[in-house]
Amino acid sequence: MNKFLLPLLLLILSSSIFAQEKDESFNQQNFNVSNTRVTKDELYANTYLPDTTANAFYIYESGFSEIEDGREYHLFTNYEAKIKILNKEGYNEANITIPLYKGSNGTERIHDLKATTYYLEGSTIRYKTLSESKIFKEEDEKYDYIKFTFPDLQPGAVLVYSYRLETPYLFNFHTWWFQEDIPKVYSRYETEIPANYEYNIVKMGELELDQNDADIKKNCFYGGQSQNAGDCITTVYAMKQVPAFIEEDYLTSKYNYISRITYELKQITMLNGTVRKYTKEWKDVDREFRTDKGIGRQLKKDRLVKELLPAEIAGKDNNLEKAKDIYNFVRDHYKWNGEYGIFDKMNLKDLLKDHTGNVSSVNVLLHNFYINEGYQVFPIISATRNRGFPKKIVPVLSDFNYLFVLLEVDGKEYMLDATDEFVEFGQLPFRALNQYGRKLDFDNESSWIDIIPDGLSKITYRDSLIVHEDGTSTLKSQQIFGGYHASNARRKIEKSSEDEAILQALNNIRDSYELIHLDYQNEKNMDKELLVNYEIKNISQKINDRIYLNPFTFLFWKENPFKLEERKYPIDFGYKDVYSANILVKTPDNYEIVEIPEQQIIGLPNASGKIQFIAQQADDHHLYIRLHVIFSEAMYASGYYPYLKEFIDQLVKIQKQSVIVLKEKKDTLAEN
Repeated sequence: MNKFLLPLLLLILSSSIFAQEKDESFNQQNFNVSNTRVTKDELYANTYLPDTTANAFYIYESGFSEIEDGREYHLFTNYEAKIKILNKEGYNEANITIPLYKGSNGTERIHDLKATTYYLEGSTIRYKTLSESKIFKEEDEKYDYIKFTFPDLQPGAVLVYSYRLETPYLFNFHTWWFQEDIPKVYSRYETEIPANYEYNIVKMGELELDQNDADIKKNCFYGGQSQNAGDCITTVYAMKQVPAFIEEDYLTSKYNYISRITYELKQITMLNGTVRKYTKEWKDVDREFRTDKGIGRQLKKDRLVKELLPAEIAGKDNNLEKAKDIYNFVRDHYKWNGEYGIFDKMNLKDLLKDHTGNVSSVNVLLHNFYINEGYQVFPIISATRNRGFPKKIVPVLSDFNYLFVLLEVDGKEYMLDATDEFVEFGQLPFRALNQYGRKLDFDNESSWIDIIPDGLSKITYRDSLIVHEDGTSTLKSQQIFGGYHASNARRKIEKSSEDEAILQALNNIRDSYELIHLDYQNEKNMDKELLVNYEIKNISQKINDRIYLNPFTFLFWKENPFKLEERKYPIDFGYKDVYSANILVKTPDNYEIVEIPEQQIIGLPNASGKIQFIAQQADDHHLYIRLHVIFSEAMYASGYYPYLKEFIDQLVKIQKQSVIVLKEKKDTLAEN
């Protein structure tokens, strides 16, 4: 076997990507999934059976990529697609935008763009071809955008378009997106890669390939330096019945999970045997960081912070108390300007002068204060949640846009970020909870660390509810916020100027109410839990001689955020949390308690979550209600989705449908 073929072939054959047959429902609507020829069955179709909510869907999509022979060795990709429009809500799929990157090595180009709308006139197939004058180009600094809209659009139409994309940029080859925001009946991607081009090839997302074939094509590529042709690896990847990727709450970035094939050029072996490497190893990156004028040199500028620390802090022993003082000093005196990035716009001199800088500048300054005081501290490079996970296999520095520090003090490690005034010491901002980061250790070797918050974030309600004879009730409630819930609440209080706005911002309120009083404590003290106190009057709930009372004024969830039939990506809350409501209900003396809610205990698989609901009558006129909800994991695999969906459904029902029934005593009625 050609020595160039083995690494790539092993990569493909050893991956965990295996074809799986879809169920018998595949293509039961007789769609043509072999090419872009449009059939009457496709034009008559008025729904897509695997997803009856779809407004449009791909019937067929195909791509083929190859590197041309010759001097330039550009990458060419032939693309074609056939899209069914079911109704007017699907018209947006007729607006096509093709981005063309332009960089220092040239601009991507598009050739042979064709687009046609097919529709029925009676029982006759008609078509309208896109005029070249209706193709437009917009541009910005990095991209040209080719845009057009299909002509003669109408419900039931089938849209067909194709083009040939040329690019001089081979590093990422061509990413193939199996999943988009509408479903696909069939999507297929073929490649022909010269054997001396070695790529790291990765399938992203949880969907399995239905076809994953690799073969060797002899004498397919002439390098121009020899009359002997080189071999190629040919691959075919295909998926059928691909569901739409629909973004739902508790998702980091869709780019972590949307199903696709990605490429990164590792190296090219020239025909003379020399190897040109394109992908670095982490040890190479570590070496560059030591001398880099951005991170490397800035991390060594601890001399800039000498004598900046107040004497009352600098004079303390190097313990946890002093570490907190340093952290608070930096956070209070140097502000984040809202910008990210770790390789540019980082300048400590500017930060010290202006007292504002990007996220990395502020945290590098924090790092240097600790270094100057003799603490053990390391910079951590990472990415924000909405950016996606950095790749672990190979260092792709553009994946990173965030930097914080890891402090070791008194035998414990603390992850610190001084850019958020609402987080406590040892707590990262929510935006930074992106699973893992890279610890830079210039004396030894960098390594990956997990970014998992310690402990549970909490919301606790301590309610005292007094029911009056007219059915109204007065509530005194103390709400306790800890961890990330406290950070969120403090931020909302800061933005709200009136009591009513604070009440609305912090709570889901079940019914109409009248706010009588509100106050809060520890809103600026991050070391303590946030306390918010309310007094509220609820509306009348009396019908004839009975009072119907729901004891829950405040709801943990007003509705279930999980609405999909199926979710093929994890549920990422970011942190573990617990919710508690402890309610003491006092009823009127002339009423008896005739009905209380039933006790419920509901659990998630593997003890990963639990709801405990208890309603107990303490005496003739006092009830005790307790609702305790715990999520023991910060992230749940997609297999948990149906259980979590039902779990929160039950929680919403408990809070919305729990009823206490009070009945006026007979002797009282007789007196009346």
